[in-house]
Amino acid sequence: MLLDRGLDLLLFAVLASMAAIVFVNVFCRFVLQFSLSWADELAQVLMVWLTFLGAGVAMRDRLHYAFDYLVRSLPWRWQRRALMLGHALGIAMTLLLIYWSAKVSLLITDWVMPATGMPRSWVYAACPVGCAFLLIYQIRNLLADARAPALPPQRIAPGD
Repeated sequence: MLLDRGLDLLLFAVLASMAAIVFVNVFCRFVLQFSLSWADELAQVLMVWLTFLGAGVAMRDRLHYAFDYLVRSLPWRWQRRALMLGHALGIAMTLLLIYWSAKVSLLITDWVMPATGMPRSWVYAACPVGCAFLLIYQIRNLLADARAPALPPQRIAPGD
């Protein structure tokens, strides 16, 4: 899917940029005996973006941590309902996070970061943008799980 490839490329670019900036700043600091005043701040901004964009990839690949013991312990007829409820709650929470983080991002457009002069809202914007990807993949997972055949009965072994 084009969205998947685009997000992967964006994450690669963010990670490569962050690594290059940190490498150059370390080289300058220890070899050339001076530091780039903007490098640490920009690397931190990129780390925030990497985190929020990476959350979308983790959702896409179903790698987010989940407590599925409760779902697996339900009678198999109820497991799908519990799974759908979990998806719905996740989507609702993501929508709230998008709303409030976008609101905060818009409120702080006048705040400027000291070393780069970049508006601090660019850092905070990572949350609603990353959560938009999270939402897209949550909806995609919900639809895939809704279309999947019924879950087979599962037995939970002691110690599971």
